Amino acid sequence: MSADFMIHHVNVNVDDLGLAVAFYRDVLGLPLDPTPDQGFHSQFFRIGEQQQIHMNEVTDVHQFRGHFCLVLPDFMAVFHRVKAANAIDVRVWGRVRQLPGGKMQMFVRDPSGNLIEIASAADARLDPSLFADALVEPLRGVYRMEPGDSVGQHVSP
Repeated sequence: MSADFMIHHVNVNVDDLGLAVAFYRDVLGLPLDPTPDQGFHSQFFRIGEQQQIHMNEVTDVHQFRGHFCLVLPDFMAVFHRVKAANAIDVRVWGRVRQLPGGKMQMFVRDPSGNLIEIASAADARLDPSLFADALVEPLRGVYRMEPGDSVGQHVSP
């Protein structure tokens, strides 16, 4: 039954559509998708064959830990671009890390403060110097947080 379900799109509200489009297109590398006139400033992005991000310039409250996750094909290139954009947020779920199964994980903020998890494929090519960066955990592991706690920690297997 679960094969019948899929996420069609994620809606992201932003404060400045121009800044947000530049971030998602130029920093994250997402392709633009045709966007209908909705009566307000908006832009759609293509995610794979059947999924989209719908971005709207609408005033809204942005969550601190709530996020969506994108698996991007070139983790290293995106890491360098989001680091240059000062968009990596280690306060929320810790430093950039390699999970026990090999996938990379980092959390970034768009210009409006929306949180995005960026993941790699388990077999992604990684530059070993990545693990010497102060924003990156040197050992594989996960981020753990006890129920009711607001601060977690990195735990290596």
